[in-house]
Amino acid sequence: MRVPDDIRKDIPLTQEVIYFDNTATSLTPIPVIEAMDEYYLKYRANVHRGIHRLSQKATHEYENARKVVADFIGAKFEEIVFTKNTSESLNLVALGLEFKKGDKIVTTPYEHHSDLLPWQRVAKKYGAKLEIIEGDDEGNLDLADAEKKIRGAKLVAIQHVSNALGVIHEVEEIGKMVKEEGAIFVVDAAQSIGHMEVDVKKLHADFLAFSGHKGPLGPTGIGVLYVNEEFFDVFEPPLIGGGTIEDVSLDEYKLTAPPERYEAGTPNIGGAIGLAAGIKYIQKIGLDKIEEQEHKLVKRTTEGLDELEIPWYGPRNLKKHAGVVSFNVPPLHPHDVAAILDEHNIMVRSGHHCALPVMKRLKINGTVRASFHVYNSIEEVETFLGVLEELVKSLR
Repeated sequence: MRVPDDIRKDIPLTQEVIYFDNTATSLTPIPVIEAMDEYYLKYRANVHRGIHRLSQKATHEYENARKVVADFIGAKFEEIVFTKNTSESLNLVALGLEFKKGDKIVTTPYEHHSDLLPWQRVAKKYGAKLEIIEGDDEGNLDLADAEKKIRGAKLVAIQHVSNALGVIHEVEEIGKMVKEEGAIFVVDAAQSIGHMEVDVKKLHADFLAFSGHKGPLGPTGIGVLYVNEEFFDVFEPPLIGGGTIEDVSLDEYKLTAPPERYEAGTPNIGGAIGLAAGIKYIQKIGLDKIEEQEHKLVKRTTEGLDELEIPWYGPRNLKKHAGVVSFNVPPLHPHDVAAILDEHNIMVRSGHHCALPVMKRLKINGTVRASFHVYNSIEEVETFLGVLEELVKSLR
């Protein structure tokens, strides 16, 4: 498979726009749509409790999707819980674990709000202590400080890749520190899944969250929470009801085995099937090819921004820089730059990217963010840089 030409044929929107907003959501290949259409048109039914053949087929495909996800991240079948998105997955972790006054929770200053707010709420509700690992303005963590802060921690929550700065954190190394301390390790993999290898065992993750609509090229409305089987007895399902029980009387209930105990009510069946199709599509391309292509795009983008003297944010060591490049074109507001790019059919994101502490640290009111996937090309980057060059000229 040629990257990205063959892939672009499967994604019609790439013929109409330059889509650089993959951190928010990626475009969907036709095979993913076809897999979901087959469910809705040929065996549309609910899962798990139906005897008729449509329900049996839907159940088989839904649970096969769970196996595809499990194999993709090095997990066991029963450790995969389907959710709505990364935000829901991380909130479920915070709601399903027990905390007490004085417990120490450790995170970083670069987290997406979805991996910060739940822990702030836990700290406020239980009287726990929230401590932040030090880092620099490029997003690089101080690993010596991390080791110090992790001592005595109950839980450590960290993003694999920053959606605001593009920095790839040393999650495997930090995971080792967490395990040596006997703490719980939570990984936000929203921006790494589908872009690079993610193995829950290598990362030493106890919980790991991601969304289907980003790197895996799946649909919206489907997410995943990996729950290490060692936590089945202590991680309480925050939501219970249909599908989560083995037995019920008028005064008590008994939960069923994982993963069903964590999936109350009718799940997003079509979404899970679409996610599995997206993962299979990613695997056919190869994560190594995806990483290689995104690295080329980041290298040329940052070089071009430097040539235009446009300030950009994130690690200067490009080996630590994922396919996310944030920048500004002073004195313009990020939204104004995004609007100008939109006039040239270039789709980027602008604003604080649900990472306000990062923006406050950098003393800016937001950034313009170009983020890539394997179907983006060097030619698109050159077009993008050409528009920015004309914009910069007009401001001087």
